[in-house]
Amino acid sequence: MKILIIANAYPNEQQPYFGIYIKEQFEYLRDHYDMDVDLFVLKGKSSFQKYCNPIALYRKIKEFDPDIIHIHFGLSGLPLLLISPFIKRRKVIATYHGSDINGSKTVFSISKMLIRYADINIAVSQQIFEKIKPISKNTKWIPCGIDDLFLDDQEPVERKNVIIFPGSPARVVKNYPLFEKMLHLLNAKYGLDPEVILFDSKSREEVKNALLEAKCLVMTSLSEGSPQVIKEAIACDIPIVSTPVGDVPYLIEKLDNCYIAQSAEELAQKVSMVFAADHQGYPVERKRSLSNAFLCGQIVELYRELLGKDK
Repeated sequence: MKILIIANAYPNEQQPYFGIYIKEQFEYLRDHYDMDVDLFVLKGKSSFQKYCNPIALYRKIKEFDPDIIHIHFGLSGLPLLLISPFIKRRKVIATYHGSDINGSKTVFSISKMLIRYADINIAVSQQIFEKIKPISKNTKWIPCGIDDLFLDDQEPVERKNVIIFPGSPARVVKNYPLFEKMLHLLNAKYGLDPEVILFDSKSREEVKNALLEAKCLVMTSLSEGSPQVIKEAIACDIPIVSTPVGDVPYLIEKLDNCYIAQSAEELAQKVSMVFAADHQGYPVERKRSLSNAFLCGQIVELYRELLGKDK
């Protein structure tokens, strides 16, 4: 079985964590299954060069001759759609990550063309799934899995008086002003003055260590898909307080000391509850269900289904 993965986001020297979830999924599929898995990353200094110059992809497909093409992100399917009249039809799976479905009308229009072209579509969140399902009945809901780094057995650690903000304050979508309002109320109303750790340009080891040592992760985002950091937080047993974005309500449903809140007042109240609680962590089976081992297995089953293989 030969699988060609096409992606528009992949770590590089300037952006070491850009599309890290795609890299980790690709490497797990390549290293743990008896398949020939290759990768093609769309590149270009402009969007036109990246998505509307399909010659390199044409050459890659002719050279590698895949059985299945697996596309990550709706726009990444545009080069394939442009060359489709000139190549042999392959089985196609497409994974949608959020802004390809919830973004601009132009991007969504292109994504819809891919949804109709693909044999199977994968939504990484329930919200995305609900938007794709009316367009394609053959749509699955499979989140991106997390790296084993976050699932390794850990010794119990005494958690520090620290709150994590999982992103860069410079990114508008992360809504740092709401986080700041929550901090002010946390101090004024509940007498709590925790240290804040920003997940901005931190290594994977630094992220893991912070998740193991802090008392709470607070997400105030305006929108999300199926955020990896929430799954990584669950794997590291840290309580989570978040706005109701993307798959977060589903991910933290029924987990002790995890809360959904919207206003600064509500966020501060829930964080104060977390600080007062005796937190014991989460079930091992819940954490393992977020792993690449579990979720890549579901993707491989789709590959086998498409090719009619039992192995």
